[in-house]
Amino acid sequence: MSKYILLFILVLSGLEVFSQSAYSHTPDSAAMFPKKYGAFEHYAFVLNGKVIEHQALVNNPEAELNNIFPYPIRLGGRRYLGAVYFHTEARYAPPVRYVDLPAYFINGRQISPYQIRLAKIKAYISIVKSTKDTTINDVLYPGSVHVDSDEDFFADRISLPDLIAEYTGLSPEQVIIHWRNTRNNYQNEDDIGIIIGNHFPLYSFKIRDLSVNKIEVDRVRFAGKERYVIHISDDSYKWSMLKGTLIFEDPLALNTVYPCYISDFDPKDEQIFISPEVDAATYKGLNFYLKKLSSTTGIPLVRPSSTTKTDSITVQFIILKDGMITALESPDLDKSGHEAILTAFKKNACGWTPAVQGGRPVLCRRKMVLFYSRDKKGDIRSLDSLKYR
Repeated sequence: MSKYILLFILVLSGLEVFSQSAYSHTPDSAAMFPKKYGAFEHYAFVLNGKVIEHQALVNNPEAELNNIFPYPIRLGGRRYLGAVYFHTEARYAPPVRYVDLPAYFINGRQISPYQIRLAKIKAYISIVKSTKDTTINDVLYPGSVHVDSDEDFFADRISLPDLIAEYTGLSPEQVIIHWRNTRNNYQNEDDIGIIIGNHFPLYSFKIRDLSVNKIEVDRVRFAGKERYVIHISDDSYKWSMLKGTLIFEDPLALNTVYPCYISDFDPKDEQIFISPEVDAATYKGLNFYLKKLSSTTGIPLVRPSSTTKTDSITVQFIILKDGMITALESPDLDKSGHEAILTAFKKNACGWTPAVQGGRPVLCRRKMVLFYSRDKKGDIRSLDSLKYR
């Protein structure tokens, strides 16, 4: 998709330096509290496309923060360590990435449209959507999407309001959040990060397992009052590469039955690997995937005490570069119950990680055999084992 193609590449030299106080995380460390705040020293302030003096911002009462470019940049013939962009005119306002979207929930808790894309799609149990408008905390959403997942998304995470209080000592009313990746070079538009100005409770971050790499703070003096920009450098800020970005691109048109199965993929001119360096694999292994198939089909994993006969179904499919699957087929469709099993594979298509060759995701073909037990009537009574073939 064109929106994820690299828009432009800057060849930049020099060291990435913020003017802020920086804090590497150690659990329960008082050192995380800022001792002082920077003021974007050596950064350019750009208002409506023109570089201004920092203090000139107070003369523009309608100025709003666009975004922050945290890499060395040359503007007007002068080199800066970064740039802070503001606007007063609508034509200079940044595009809103996710607008007019439904309310998102994971395991019953509302989260932002950015962070639903960070959830492990391969751990999803079910997705339910509604096109009915809903109002939450005085915000009108055009519908809702509810995800149930095996992932405990909120384990070891801290809510953004708590992060602000614990690691900066500031109140949410005082701050603007600049959330960005930790990479130290500019490769595409996502690398500059986003500005979060409100709805803070919808965001949470992994502080205690070091997803958040560092926290920094800068002051900005607007005409009305002083605000603090908290920079969160976060290893999880990689949604442009995630499967969630694809399945939630048009959330209310989402196929909630087969969200990760592509029925019309054309593999023409694509190289499909049979034995890549790193093969595609199921989330949490084959036994876990077998449990998912059992849950979907309603067929138990425990063999009944009555006399049964072992049988099997062979399936093969292509796993795409984003971990979705396509071209599911079986030579055994003439047997009773096999159609339901293939349907279960489609419903659990999210549970795959892609194959890797030469350090890059590639298409690969996978073949599996599912062994099961039939009773004398020919009914499938249990799913027994799952193996790669």
